[in-house]
Amino acid sequence: MTIPEDLLQFIWKLRLFQTDQLKTVHGDPIHVVQVGEQNNNAGPDFLFSKIRIGTVEWTGSVEIHMRASDWFSHGHHRDPQYHNVILHVVWDDDQDVYYKDGSLIPTFKLANYVSEKLLDQYQRLMEGQRWIPCENQLHQLDAFKIEHWIDRMAIERMEEKSQAILVLLEQFDGDWEKTFIVWLFRSFGFKVNAKAFEALGEQVSTLLVQKYRRDALKIEAMIFGQAGLLNTNFNEEYPLKLQQEYNYLKNAHDLKETHFPLLFSRMRPHNFPTIRLAQLANLLQHDRMHLQEILKIEKLNDFRVLMDQIQVATYWKTHFNFGKQSSLISNHRLSTVSQNIVIINAFIVFTFSYGTYMGLEEFKEKAMYWLEELPAENNNIIDKFEQMGVSCLHAAHSQGLLHIKNRYCDFKQCLSCGIGLELLKR
Repeated sequence: MTIPEDLLQFIWKLRLFQTDQLKTVHGDPIHVVQVGEQNNNAGPDFLFSKIRIGTVEWTGSVEIHMRASDWFSHGHHRDPQYHNVILHVVWDDDQDVYYKDGSLIPTFKLANYVSEKLLDQYQRLMEGQRWIPCENQLHQLDAFKIEHWIDRMAIERMEEKSQAILVLLEQFDGDWEKTFIVWLFRSFGFKVNAKAFEALGEQVSTLLVQKYRRDALKIEAMIFGQAGLLNTNFNEEYPLKLQQEYNYLKNAHDLKETHFPLLFSRMRPHNFPTIRLAQLANLLQHDRMHLQEILKIEKLNDFRVLMDQIQVATYWKTHFNFGKQSSLISNHRLSTVSQNIVIINAFIVFTFSYGTYMGLEEFKEKAMYWLEELPAENNNIIDKFEQMGVSCLHAAHSQGLLHIKNRYCDFKQCLSCGIGLELLKR
């Protein structure tokens, strides 16, 4: 079995080795007073470690390698950052290692003090071809510990999404209103058209949205036109009016169209990007669609009220795309499920992000509280976890589970996962 270096670091960090009667490879007794602080930057793996070797207590760094000879192959003998290493922790002591002055660096062979049970458990996690690495072991864990990790992952998912928003904020020179509009567009693109809608949001002027808020035709023309959906010959009155209005706006304000294609394939007609853009255009006409108004909201139900007020133009009640009348008649109201997705991805995430940037914990807490008020999302990943006995009581849980699957399980990051940690400690 190949032992990766990150597993050795994991074992050292959590003291998952026999802790008494330790010795260096040359027989000197060792007592690990403090394993140190893991260093994720350049330099030794652990800093501020305290190790008693013989009768002398040393403070310094600990470096960890699979093989002792890696000290030389990694060039540490030439790097001043490693001159204060007080212990070299290795799995295979294939070579003595020396300080610059020629004295021997104390070496500790970790392989002599790690249980086979831990290695077997790690091997099962890494080599299994199951949906998640711990699928067959998950039932061994206390439900409270699993829920605690899911809660932590819900916060981490919010933090990760917040970083994407803060990248946009920097791109728009600190303009929160523009950043909000772009993120709202992205959220209305849902999973399939998120990137295309984000690109469209970048093209749409927040100033023009405010200027024409009371003029539904202009808002719709601007959005559909800049999405590139009005560059064709129409016979119906509504798209002709949109096209005429957009040509005026385009010349008056030097509008640019996005060249990011919208996707219609393998999608139910109710989810077509044309319908989503019509819904978004109507939402933007609402008086509360200013960031400062959104940030004043305290009750989750206020977002529901906003979503319930969305009404598309009459044309869309008999159409799913331009120029193609449908026998189906629909008011194209956002379903409760779709509302929840927009509330989570647009409003809750943005509130959390604003709190993160401004250092306002009350905004972050409010966002997480709203997540716990919403029902859990319903998708294949959540269904699979529930089949495995993992409870999913609300949207914070479903967000946490999605994050675990997408960021940890899919990449077998068991050494960074709280569930993996508990299994390896057993």
